[in-house]
Amino acid sequence: MKSMAEYALENKALIKLFIAFLVIGGLWSFYSMSKMEDPEITVKQALVMTVYPGATAHQVELEVSDKLEKAIRQMGDIDYIESKSLNDLSLIKVVLKTTVPNGELEQKWDILRKKIVDVHTQLPTGASVPMVLDDFSAVYGMFYTLTADGFSDSDMIRYTNFIQRELINIEGIRNVQIYGTATPCINVNIDSKEMARLGISPIEILMTLQDQNRTVYSGFFNSGDERMKVIVPGNFRDLEDIRNLVLKGHDGNTFTLGNIADIEEDYEKPQRNKMKYDGKRAYGIAIAMESGYDILKIGNTVTEKIEELENGLPSGFKFNKVFYQPERVSDAIDTFIVNLIESVLIVIVILMLTMGFRSGVIIGTGLVITVLGSFVVLYFFDGTLQRVSLGAFIVAMGMLVDNAIVVVDGILVDSARGMKKPQSLVHTANITARPLLGATLIAIIAFMPVSLSPDMAGEYARDLFIVLAVSLLLSWILALVHVPIHSEHYLKIKTADDNTNIFNTPLYRKFRGMLTFLLHHKAGTIIGIVLLLIVSVCCFSFLPQTFFPDLTYNQIYMEYKMPEGTRIEKVEKDLEEIERYLKTNPAITHVTTSLGGTPARYNLVRSVADPSLRYGELIIDFKSHKDIDNCMQDLQEYMNRHYPDAFIRLKKYNTMYMEFPIP
Repeated sequence: MKSMAEYALENKALIKLFIAFLVIGGLWSFYSMSKMEDPEITVKQALVMTVYPGATAHQVELEVSDKLEKAIRQMGDIDYIESKSLNDLSLIKVVLKTTVPNGELEQKWDILRKKIVDVHTQLPTGASVPMVLDDFSAVYGMFYTLTADGFSDSDMIRYTNFIQRELINIEGIRNVQIYGTATPCINVNIDSKEMARLGISPIEILMTLQDQNRTVYSGFFNSGDERMKVIVPGNFRDLEDIRNLVLKGHDGNTFTLGNIADIEEDYEKPQRNKMKYDGKRAYGIAIAMESGYDILKIGNTVTEKIEELENGLPSGFKFNKVFYQPERVSDAIDTFIVNLIESVLIVIVILMLTMGFRSGVIIGTGLVITVLGSFVVLYFFDGTLQRVSLGAFIVAMGMLVDNAIVVVDGILVDSARGMKKPQSLVHTANITARPLLGATLIAIIAFMPVSLSPDMAGEYARDLFIVLAVSLLLSWILALVHVPIHSEHYLKIKTADDNTNIFNTPLYRKFRGMLTFLLHHKAGTIIGIVLLLIVSVCCFSFLPQTFFPDLTYNQIYMEYKMPEGTRIEKVEKDLEEIERYLKTNPAITHVTTSLGGTPARYNLVRSVADPSLRYGELIIDFKSHKDIDNCMQDLQEYMNRHYPDAFIRLKKYNTMYMEFPIP
């Protein structure tokens, strides 16, 4: 049976066609593959939120949270449940076991909703229907704010709703969230003196309003052979209907609500969610991409649409980028291309010095073909280009040339010893094929635990194993078929005489002398190695220790939490003061303020706060990521010193996020 190398030499046209397919297909796959900042992961948690107006935290715990928790625990496959009972609000976080298959996740959330529906009748009157939020996997990688000088909230609401409809119609857009929208309401300001004079209580007015604005069944009217529905209009259509609502006093007289109250349109206060951009009132617009699309192409389409919409809006409306993932993905891909070029050049230069220029070109060319061929395989298996897969290629660069180096060096040695072609081209490949395959499989298996890990970290880093497995196996195949063909015509070798020792060169003689010296002084060699190990261990303690380094963004965010019960107006006032202080720093360019919660998960690795009136955060942009290290410690100390009642934390973006890490 012929070996792979022998088959390649006998079918050169077929192998060259295969290589051409890898190169052309690789370039096309690189352009067409889905590109994003981070791998897609499935967040196996949901948030159950129930509003219970007027209740204390103790009442919420006993009457709402406890009943919901008992019902939720019956669904099974739960890792843990974490509940927070606040005044007027119950928040229950449900986290499933990591072993739950992703395909069964939607079914699990359906079971969760069923359990909640079953227990809803046991909740007290006044408690809202529990709302289940389970879409935590979506990343809104394009996050804008919309400011409008001189326009009211009603104008901004109308235009943001229009913008949302336009953006969500773009192909590849999964969802568009609007944050900071004011909720319209109608204020009924009752004159207490008139109410006392007429002998009517506020609860009577409230009940009359609720009864009047209710849809009721009015029956039917039979007219001959026809049955006509009777409609008694009762819903309020405008403010005048509310003003004309008839009330009855205790002494039997009647009057309208407009006689004792001022009725006006307004917005709910306090506003639970609010945004500002550089101190200006703003609405947040967060855009999430569908799975399988290219964030660079979608980003260009969204940018063009945003520019079109901005030109069509009235003067004063302006879009501002808060977080724009396509720019970061583009930078990462550019860095990868630069690293690939540098790797090829380094391989050629080093091998040129040790094995010759032609050997370096052969191995460097094989490296490029291996990377491009890996793109083809990944594309057909729905792979993506993101932080982990691109990083895996960088990790694999040094290993991808090992097989080719062994085969090229064997061809050089066999030819120098006088072995004739084509035997010299296939001899090393034939005798080392299995050992090289074993070494390749060992390298692949070393990364297999990453892929087998059932938790979220394993899912995040799974592409590391996939990329290494595909590229290393392809490098082994190309070393056996590409190197012999390329070496046949391009590799020039000086054949030595039969009596000439090809290892009798100055480099080999020096290396042999060093080995001989170390072998003759075994004790000193071992002691030296142990001393080097001890020094290395001592130096290791001085190195910064982190599994994943902080991402090099020119942006950080600040969490601001006040004690429970603090008014949101107090939080807003403090954040305005902090923003004014930050803007005095010349290194800071923009500050985005969010009140009541996190506007959106615009980045996979950032934390998302629970909604609360005592919470606010600032997204702080710097001119350069280097400025962050120079300013961050001073800013944290300033916040701790001037706002001792608040929990304030400045945070960088880091892949291994922990809410409260213990050093």
